[in-house]
Order: sequence, then C-alpha cells, then structure tokens
Amino acid sequence: MEVPDEQLARGRNRGRWSYRGVLLNRVTNLLILNDNSTIIEEQQQQQTDLVYKGEGWRIQRGGDLLGLDSSEGAEFVCLHHLDRSDPTVRVASTKLVGDLSWMTLTDAQSLCKQHPTKVNPNDFLIFGGHCKWRPGQLEVEMGDDRNEWLALSVDGTSIWEELQQHQQSCQSKINDKGKDVGHGLLQAGTDMWRHYLDLIDMSESRATERLPAGQLDFYDRMLEVWAEDNLNVKKDDADSSNNSCLTLNDSSDQIGPGTLVRAKSPASNDMLLFDAEFIRSIVLVLEETSEATVGILLNHPTAAAIECKEGEDPLPLRYGGPIDVPSWKDGTYRQDFGEDGKEDDEQMYEGFADYQNDGGASAEFNFDDSSGGDFESMDEDDSQFIWIHRDAALGSQGTNGGGGSQLGTSDTWLIKEDDALEALQSGFLCLEDLMVFSGVCIWEKGDLGMCGGGLREQIDVLNSLEVVTTAWNDHSDDDVIESVWNILSKHQNVLVKESLEGNINAAIDAWKTCSNKINSPLSDQNASRERLADAAMKAWLGVNLLEEPYSTLVELRDDQRRELYGQ
Repeated sequence: MEVPDEQLARGRNRGRWSYRGVLLNRVTNLLILNDNSTIIEEQQQQQTDLVYKGEGWRIQRGGDLLGLDSSEGAEFVCLHHLDRSDPTVRVASTKLVGDLSWMTLTDAQSLCKQHPTKVNPNDFLIFGGHCKWRPGQLEVEMGDDRNEWLALSVDGTSIWEELQQHQQSCQSKINDKGKDVGHGLLQAGTDMWRHYLDLIDMSESRATERLPAGQLDFYDRMLEVWAEDNLNVKKDDADSSNNSCLTLNDSSDQIGPGTLVRAKSPASNDMLLFDAEFIRSIVLVLEETSEATVGILLNHPTAAAIECKEGEDPLPLRYGGPIDVPSWKDGTYRQDFGEDGKEDDEQMYEGFADYQNDGGASAEFNFDDSSGGDFESMDEDDSQFIWIHRDAALGSQGTNGGGGSQLGTSDTWLIKEDDALEALQSGFLCLEDLMVFSGVCIWEKGDLGMCGGGLREQIDVLNSLEVVTTAWNDHSDDDVIESVWNILSKHQNVLVKESLEGNINAAIDAWKTCSNKINSPLSDQNASRERLADAAMKAWLGVNLLEEPYSTLVELRDDQRRELYGQ
C-alpha cells in the first residue's frame, strides 16, 4: 500500500513512514455493521446472514497500528477486485497491482448503498489496522543478516483468488462449532502462507531454516496464544462480568509497603503477550495510597552496573519497572500515557533504531563517594534510582540517622542514595545487603476495572498475581524475604549473554521459594505452559534488558531444571 505524501519520511524525521501494508492471512470471527461503530461476533447463522444482506462486513486484522484494539479507534481499509473502468469505482480507489485496489470502508459502504445491484459487501475484504515500516527498516528485515521476509512477484488476480479461497476456508472454521475457532483460523492463515511458498517452489523447511527448531516452536506457540484472543474474539467477555467487588476476594488489607507479591502460574495469555516481564516475577510494594500502588520487580538485573565502592565489584542495576523514578516522584509519568493508560500506537515501532546497536560492554554508573557532604540535612533524595537495604542495625537508625525508612514491618528499608553510599564507605553496610533499582511499577486507582484498579485488581480480579503469605509455609515474612534476597544477590549478576541463563534460573528459584508448591506435580498441559512462559520471559529479557533481540536464542525445552539453589 502507498504511504500518503504527508506521512513520507523526509530527512532525519523518524516520526514518518516509508512503507505501509496489511496482513493478508489473519481473519477474525468479527463483523462490523454499517454504522462503523458496532462490532459483533460471527457465531450464529443469523449474524452471518448480515453479510449477505449488506448489513455486516467481515473483518481481518491488518496490523497493530490503528488496529481493532487501538485506543484511538480502528482504521479500516478495503481491498477489492472491481472493474476500475467504472468511474464510480475508480474515483474512490487506489490501485495496488493489476485490478487489485483499495479504498476506505466508508467509500465501500457508500458504493454498496448507491449501487446495490452492482456492488455488495462480498466484493470487499476489510482490514482493521495496518503495519508500517520506518525508513530503512524493511530493508534491514529483508537483508541477509535477518532474512525475515520473502518478496513475491504475484499478479493482482492471483492474490484476489487466493484471498477468496482463504475467506471460504476461514468461514468453514467459524461455522465448525465445538472446535477451537482461533486455532482453526490461524491454521487457515498458515495454509495460505504455505501455498505462497509452493508458488515459488520453496519448502517450508527452507523458508524457516535460519531458525533453530526449538525457537520456531516457541514462535508457533506464541502465535497460537495470540490467535486465541485476537482471531476468535469474545466481545462480551469484558461486559459479561456483572459481579460486584463484594463477591470477590479482598486482598486490600494485605497490600502495603513491604508486601511481597508474586506472579501466578500458569501465566495468562495477556501476561505472555503483553507483560512478559511479570512472568515468574516477585514484586516488593513500596507505597500504597488512594491514588496508586507502587512497587518494584526484584528479580531482573539489567546490563548496567553500579560501582558503589572503590575496589569492590559493582552491583547489578535491577529493572524495577517501566516508570522512571524521577517521573514517579513528580507525577509526570502520567504525561507519557493517554487517558486510558495506554501508550500511543506509533510508539510500538519506536524501538527500531535502538535495535541497530552492537551490544558491547554493559553501562556502568560511578558515584563520587569522597565528596563528603551533609547527608542528614537532605530533605529530598534526587537519585534516579531506588536503593533498598536489609541491614537491621543500619535500619534501626531511622531516616534521620541515615538508616532509611522501613517498608512496613519487613526487614527491608528504602534508603537515600547518599546515605547508602556513606554507609558503604564507612563499612556499616555490606554490598550484599544492598540492591539498586531503575524504575518502578505503578498500578493506578480510580474508576478502573472492577475494583478500582491498583494492585488489588491484578490479584483479586485478573488473578495474575498473588500476595506471598506465610500461611503457605513454615517461615515468617522476613524469612521469605531473606531467602529471596540471598538467592538473587548471590546468583544473579550484571546481565550479559553469559549470565542470562543463570540470572533466569535464579529468578525462577527465588519465585519458587515464595510458595509451598515447589514439589507439586504439574499436569502435562501446565508443564508445557510453564516452559512457554519461561521462554517468553527470556525473549523479553533479550529484547528489553540485554538489548540483543536477534542473537538471543529462545526455544522451548523439555529438560528438567536442577534443584533449587541452597536447597
């Protein structure tokens, strides 16, 4: 598809686009009605009949940008193979190849309304959303180093006929009640992909030979997870829950500073697809207010290091969450998100340039610990990081004494950066009793979800997280935190390729110490789901923290992991 002139890239403007396209083989079970604002499931025959009555239009997912889930509303385009010699068709259409053209959904509906004997909805294929590539991006993805796309020379009539056959196959999957519609639609799309390979006499094994078998399995499984929610869409899921908060568990009294929260297993589809950093995660709550819950992820070291004391190994800087500390403290983090809490669609593609780096040594932060200074007189901590320690003797000195503020009743303290450095230099605090975090997680409250948002929404409604309670085991809260701290501090290092696997193993082990279910046997289905979740977490780490998305091998494995550290 063409990119309008006003959106073309010029000069160094990365906010513009070079190419735009739509996915051809992602048919959904959805119909959009003529009012362009009502989308329904195509599950019953009377709904399917809407298409033939000109009242409903089948929808395919064309891409993420301005797609069906966009907070800005979906943008629909229609492919067609109508005779362009007809002036009413030609004036509303943009030619692609041969007689294959596209127009807006509004223009297509107008044509059907004005010329019902000549044009009907079956003459169009409707795509919600699209894909875009920045200048140079598609060339890189098609280059020898990545080889992610194949260019095909196909005439417009052949493309249209293939699309029509694909539509028929998908309709049979939708009508085949009692089977997994999402997986069926995905399989139909895969069959279309294979047919195009046949056209150029290329085997599937050759087309995927750049990928190790285990990594290809991972991609296929993640695609299945995506299809479950995005091709077989349940439009009524969000509206069918009329339960009052009174019918739900209420973990409010358990959530406060010092509370440990861990991810539940098996991971939900949403966590696998959108929140992989929370897989096997442990969260330490820093703050609970009427406006939000604030916490930090404990078990993800980054590729950066903090050199706190001369002559000693640097500490790994840990990923605490996506919101940077200064913007949390001054509240400006809200400006980075829309009113619905979602980032701008176009930000999904902003990371392209960042993928062009060559990796290299991890970043290292150095602190001037010899400057002296009046630490006790500091009313505010302007550090860009979160500093946490577990030394009870230091903590007993309180905030004014440089020991920090205790997080609830836990044996952990939030300490100012300068106080932490001074305690390290004086020998009062050991490096193994200190952790440093970049960023925080914020769960806002208000008119959100079923119970007003906050961390409670994740625990009691979405069931994605759970409060770590000593009722699960014979240890006190402090013993659990101590065990988690020991595993993470002793067995995790600054993130590099060589430490990735060890860091992941330690993260999982720390997560497991928070439950009494370590030795509980898993069903085959849950065991398979856990392997998929672990691979998804590794993929997230490779892209976002290691920043080596293309050289990080992510694959599904059946091997059993070794015993817990120290157990």
